[in-house]
Amino acid sequence: MTHYQVLEVPTTAKLADIRRAYRRLVFLTHPDRTPDPEAHARYYAVTAAYEVLSNPSRRVAYDAGIRPPAVTHITPSGRARDAAHRAFWSSRPKPAAVPPTVRYAAQYAQALRLARPLLVACLLLCGTLAVDYFLATEQQEKVLRTETTFYSTRRGSYQKTLHQTDRGTFTLYNDLPVGARVPVRRTPLWGTPISVRSSPQQLPFAISSIYEGARNVFWLGLLATATLGLLPRLNKDYRLGACMLAAVFLALTLLKMLL
Repeated sequence: MTHYQVLEVPTTAKLADIRRAYRRLVFLTHPDRTPDPEAHARYYAVTAAYEVLSNPSRRVAYDAGIRPPAVTHITPSGRARDAAHRAFWSSRPKPAAVPPTVRYAAQYAQALRLARPLLVACLLLCGTLAVDYFLATEQQEKVLRTETTFYSTRRGSYQKTLHQTDRGTFTLYNDLPVGARVPVRRTPLWGTPISVRSSPQQLPFAISSIYEGARNVFWLGLLATATLGLLPRLNKDYRLGACMLAAVFLALTLLKMLL
């Protein structure tokens, strides 16, 4: 798109016509008058076009660049024809470079358009996790298989045992006998185990999950940042920052849900 097309004037427009078109478009696209990100990007393009066309010397140089040169007669000889082709294609006008401000405004507007769907998806995921947690029930599950892994650290060694039951799996720091039926509190939607008791009379053991201990920080942080980013009067820069932080919490939450 040429500067004339940006300002919506013909290539033969006078300086007064260019000024009138510039004032009209600036009035419609100025960031203080409209919240539309696409209008902001067009405002920068209109300003860049006016800076070129309002300067007589810069306009002459610009017009010379956008007008294709006259096609000369090409001789039938192969070497002359190839030279003429190279000269013709090398003399074609190159597209005008997009000013950095225009490019930045377009990328900023695109990021804002993607921010709201991402924040809504994060909020829905947090709502699903919260509802799933409060609907969790305790049921008897039969231990079918166990697999113990030993770990060594500077402070000592410990073990983790993966238990497979007839309803899913869970990991504990101690073993449960194969064939035993143990009460397991599990969520209905995601099937996440929350706690287990070796017998109905004993206190429950917390199972490593997205709801256990410090892991609550991930999805609760996701809930807080998504809610903050969706506030209607929040500044655009703050909304974009909240979206980036929510993306980090979303990745951590999904990682902890899968592990």
